[in-house]
Amino acid sequence: MGQGVRLSAVWSADTVAVGMPVTLRLEIELPQGTVPHFPELEIDDNAVSLVKAIYEPMAVAYQFTFWELGKMILPGIPVMYIDNRGVESIISTDSLSVFVASSLTGNEEDIKSLKKMRLINLTDPAATWFKFAALVILAALIILIIRRRKLHQQHKQLTPIHDPIKVALADLARLREQPYHPTRADAYYLELSRILREYLESRYLFRALEMTTSEIKELLPERILDPSTAVLIGQLLEQSDIAKFAGQRQHRNRWRNDVDMVERIIERTHRKVAVKGPDKLAVKSAN
Repeated sequence: MGQGVRLSAVWSADTVAVGMPVTLRLEIELPQGTVPHFPELEIDDNAVSLVKAIYEPMAVAYQFTFWELGKMILPGIPVMYIDNRGVESIISTDSLSVFVASSLTGNEEDIKSLKKMRLINLTDPAATWFKFAALVILAALIILIIRRRKLHQQHKQLTPIHDPIKVALADLARLREQPYHPTRADAYYLELSRILREYLESRYLFRALEMTTSEIKELLPERILDPSTAVLIGQLLEQSDIAKFAGQRQHRNRWRNDVDMVERIIERTHRKVAVKGPDKLAVKSAN
């Protein structure tokens, strides 16, 4: 939960008669300049109906009608908010329960014996379409990356002698031209990691594209003279792994800094190469 962000959920009544409306009010407290987006709920359960929703700048009131007796539980309702930097975040309520009593007898003890606790299914159509669109975009981006890899491999087969520095810098330039979206950080860092690994593979002649980050970090001190550069490479690969596999969103400023870091790594390693010899460590010019 972000600093200064709080979401509250309150029923208009803890017990409601079957067939009678009851209101669930959500109120959110946000820092100045942050905008909330309350979901449009869609009910997928015959036991409850959504009568209406009343939206306010910092609150929403959902009016429900329940058609079965017993304790009803709504799952947590997610609320998205966007800060003044354009960063999206989500906060959810806890699960919410309300007791539905008979409008005929009012005897809650008898009613509890009639029905077990019931979990209500809620779906947000906007969230469903957003997830579907995100999957389509991600699939298209993955297909684009795969096609670019195939084209790059074909280019390597046609021109086996190439300058790894020029190739890496050209790939970085193309990557900078693409608009960066934090919600798809995994795909962008996948491409950034590929550029760096492919450069290391061509520059130092080891299979960086097939190795794990830990394996590369163990090998770097044997191939790179400058220990600080080896540490920088390890940090960049670990940062890429976090974005790729843990789904961590990175801000645009962090993304630009990481792209610049790869360029600095290339500039710092293109002059000298460390070659492990039988008796000593020799240095030879890259030119």
